[in-house]
Amino acid sequence: MRTVLDIYKRIALSNMLLQNFYTIIANDSFDLSSFVTTVEIHQEHAIFKGHFPNFSVTPGVGLLQIIKELTENHLHYPLFMESASRVKFLALVDPHKNPRLKFDITMSEEFNKIKVKNTTSFIDGTVVLKCNVNFVKR
Repeated sequence: MRTVLDIYKRIALSNMLLQNFYTIIANDSFDLSSFVTTVEIHQEHAIFKGHFPNFSVTPGVGLLQIIKELTENHLHYPLFMESASRVKFLALVDPHKNPRLKFDITMSEEFNKIKVKNTTSFIDGTVVLKCNVNFVKR
């Protein structure tokens, strides 16, 4: 029997730009406009060979891509990132030390645009990234 999380993971895998970059560990949807998803970054992913050799740091653009993909999966339709503001990277994400990240996302819709407020943190609560992102439906 498939659970909602299994279905969510299948949708996420089909939409991922960075294949095998992360795995969804847990997803809690509170209502249509907010959810929290925990992911585990794959420390052996090829992106870390260039960013940076012998000192892996998860690229900020990779974190923004995860926000996009998680939001698409929650809404069940594709999005285009139109803009991002108040983007604050507050901690380096070394996938060997802290592979699990919690994305706390709240959304609102205005004029066919999806406005997202995100706070990403380590499991211990240390904030990694705060940002506002505007998407348009594709």
